[in-house]
Amino acid sequence: MKALIIKKLMEIEANEGVRIVFACESGSRGWGFPSMDSDYDVRFIYVRKEEDYIRLFQLPTEMRFPITDDLDIAGWDLFKVLTLLYKSNVSPFEWIQSPVVYHEFTGFKTSFMTMMESYFEARRHAHHYLGIVRSRIEDLQSATIKLKSLFYILRSLLAADWSVTYRNYAPMTLAELSVLLPDDIKVEVMGLQELKSEVDEAFIYSCSANIRSCINTKLIHLEHQVKQLPISVLDKEGLENYFKTILR
Repeated sequence: MKALIIKKLMEIEANEGVRIVFACESGSRGWGFPSMDSDYDVRFIYVRKEEDYIRLFQLPTEMRFPITDDLDIAGWDLFKVLTLLYKSNVSPFEWIQSPVVYHEFTGFKTSFMTMMESYFEARRHAHHYLGIVRSRIEDLQSATIKLKSLFYILRSLLAADWSVTYRNYAPMTLAELSVLLPDDIKVEVMGLQELKSEVDEAFIYSCSANIRSCINTKLIHLEHQVKQLPISVLDKEGLENYFKTILR
């Protein structure tokens, strides 16, 4: 599949007249808990020719292609990525950390990670991840829950916890985030992670009382803690300079 993905990315470059500077896996495969039938969620960052950025009518800043054969490919212009980074949107922080990289223009990942350090805002990240938890928490009240949904809740909750506890952006993978779990819960989650790799996306699971209690307790704690986090004023000039440097 990797060879096919790289071929598709090169076709996009040629057909769209852009340079792809980074491409990675962004979904459950990047988070470390894919199911047997998980899509390949390929996300890429691209740059246009310098003159394309001074047009009166701006070109689209994102591309999305029809899902075919479990392959979901979409990309954002670096212009859009940096605009989102200024708002401390979590997506650029996650993409650049992905353990599955399909393509990288020489040195881009290192330069981007160095620059993005200045644009992490703990309150915004924590609110984002807690929002995902809130949107799915009702699923946890039922006798059974899709295993996929449980892992979305767990990862998002731990990412929020990381942002609050360490005042730093959360790692991409569940394995790295699991250090925030009590040892007994961590062992149980690791077993579920192995199970998830052997079943399909629709698999239903009866969640243990231990995991339910851990999630609910953590959520209540974090909802209180996030209110104590300060709001930062982020620097625009650094992003302007970085954008111009990449274009050159």
